[in-house]
Amino acid sequence: MNPMQRNALECQAISEAFLSLHEQDGFTRLPPSSLLHDSVPMSFVMSAGLIQVENDLDKIVAETGGKFAFTQPCFRHFDMKQVGEDPTRLSLFHMSAAFHIGCSKRETVLPRLWRFLTETLGLEKDRLWVTYLDDEEFGRDEASYQCWKTLGVEEGRLVGLDQNHCFWRQRSLGQIASDGKKCGPHTEVFYERPEVSCPSCESVERAIGSCRCGRFVEISNSLFIENYIADDGSLIPADTVFAECVVGLERSAMILQGVSTVYQTSRFREWHQHIGKLLHPPLSIEQKNSLNIAFDHLSAFVKLTNDGAPAPGKGGRKYIMRRLVRDAMNQVQQCGLDTTFLLEVLLKDHHPTALERLQEECVRFNRYVQPINDNARCVNHDGK
Repeated sequence: MNPMQRNALECQAISEAFLSLHEQDGFTRLPPSSLLHDSVPMSFVMSAGLIQVENDLDKIVAETGGKFAFTQPCFRHFDMKQVGEDPTRLSLFHMSAAFHIGCSKRETVLPRLWRFLTETLGLEKDRLWVTYLDDEEFGRDEASYQCWKTLGVEEGRLVGLDQNHCFWRQRSLGQIASDGKKCGPHTEVFYERPEVSCPSCESVERAIGSCRCGRFVEISNSLFIENYIADDGSLIPADTVFAECVVGLERSAMILQGVSTVYQTSRFREWHQHIGKLLHPPLSIEQKNSLNIAFDHLSAFVKLTNDGAPAPGKGGRKYIMRRLVRDAMNQVQQCGLDTTFLLEVLLKDHHPTALERLQEECVRFNRYVQPINDNARCVNHDGK
C-alpha cells in the first residue's frame, strides 16, 4: 500500500478490509449489535461481541459453523474520565472482531492478523511490538510466543507480561459461560510512535504495560480461551474453546492518517473546522483537552441517541446520557464558548433529535447547576 492510499484510510475502510480478509478465509460476516443490547439494560454494549454473542451462541454457530466476524460500536462509561488525557482513548469507539468457536490454535489467528497489519494496512514491522503471557502463576504462553517468532517477529520485540496485562477473565454470564468463567491468555500488538517523548517510559515493558503517553498504541488483541476458573482458583480445561481477534479502528486510523491523537482523525475533522472559526489559535493545552472531551462526549451522545438511547434523566442509561451532556457543556464553557450556539453549529444539519435533547438538557443545566464560569454563557458567538 502506498503512502497516499494508507493516509486516506478511515475507520470504515479499515473495517471493510478486515471483514473482507476474514470472509476470504471462510468467516461469515454478521451485522453489529445495537448499543442498547438487552444483556446490559443499565448501560450500553462495552465490547466487541463478548456479551451479545454469548447469548445467541447456539444460533450463531449453527448459521456460521463457528467462524464469524463483524464490526461493533462500543461505549464504555467508565472510560469517560480518561478521555482527553489519553491521546488514544475514546468513550465511544469501534472494533472489528473475528471469532472462531471450537478452535484456539494460534496459527489460525496470528498469521492472518500479521498479514492484515503489515500488508493490508502497510504498518512498518520495525514499529510493531507484541506482548504475550509470561506469568509466575499461569506460566508462559509458549504457543503464542513461538507462533510470533515463526512469523518473523524479532525476539527483542516480543514482550512477556504478567496476568494483569495478558490474561483474560470472563466477567459476564452469558451462554458460553455455562460451564464456568472462561479465561485464557491473550497477545497484543502495539504500534510505536518514537516521535512521542515521555520521561516516564524508562523501558518498553513499563511503557506498554502502564504508561498512557501514547508512544505505544495498542491496535490489536487476540484472545485464546481454553479454560475456566474453578471456585478454588484452579484452571480446568473448557468444553468449548474459542479464539477472538479484535482491531481498534480509531487507533488504527490515527496511525494511518498520521495524526497525534484519535481526536484529530477524520471522524472529528468537520467539528474542528467549525471550532477553528470560533477560537483563534494557538489553543492552550487546557483548551485542546477540553475540546477533546467535549467532542468525544457529544459524538457518543449522538450515536447512542441514534441507537435508541433515552433522553437524559435519572438512573441507568438516562443518567449516563446526562453525564455525557453535562460534562461536555462544562468543557465547552471552560473554552469560553456559548454552548447553545456551538451545538447548533455542530449538529443542526444532521442530528435533529440529538440536538433537541442536548438543548433541553442545556437549559436544565444552566438553570439548576452552578456553572464553572459564570461568564461563559454570556460570551459572543465568535468566542470573545
